[in-house]
Amino acid sequence: MEVRMKNILVARDLGKDSARVIRYALELGCKFHAQIYVLHVMPTVDASVMNMVSLAMGADKLAKFNKENEAELAAQTRKQLHELILEEAEYLEEEVAHPPKVEVHHGEPVPMILTMADSIDADLIVIGSHSKGRLEYAFLGSVAEKILRKSHRPVMIVPPNALKPTKKK
Repeated sequence: MEVRMKNILVARDLGKDSARVIRYALELGCKFHAQIYVLHVMPTVDASVMNMVSLAMGADKLAKFNKENEAELAAQTRKQLHELILEEAEYLEEEVAHPPKVEVHHGEPVPMILTMADSIDADLIVIGSHSKGRLEYAFLGSVAEKILRKSHRPVMIVPPNALKPTKKK
């Protein structure tokens, strides 16, 4: 059996070590000449908080405010991701064959990542893991762990500090 990868999905948050997760995916993309999709999922606001704000602001004003601010935040996040991709590409020995595609969505991370993986027919999902304490992990769980359990696709989990920053020569 030969392993082939055409589409690689890298899901990232805005954590300090997640830039290296993108580099890991870019390295794989270079080796397999695969298309990289970088996904950031903006979290949803709790419904009870939204109801309280809606009562104070009014439902119409809140809806307009959300629409304007979500679009602006998504645009800023896309720009940040594009800049991050360029920075991380400097560390690669090979040129990136296909420019990475950036996706920013709003919703719950796990279902959004799995849906995106299905929509692009991802051959691999690359995701970072955080070093959480046992208590925090027990109560909050882990997006990486949930993706690993729920996905029918291969998943690569990149631990914190997996790659040391060394520029190409």
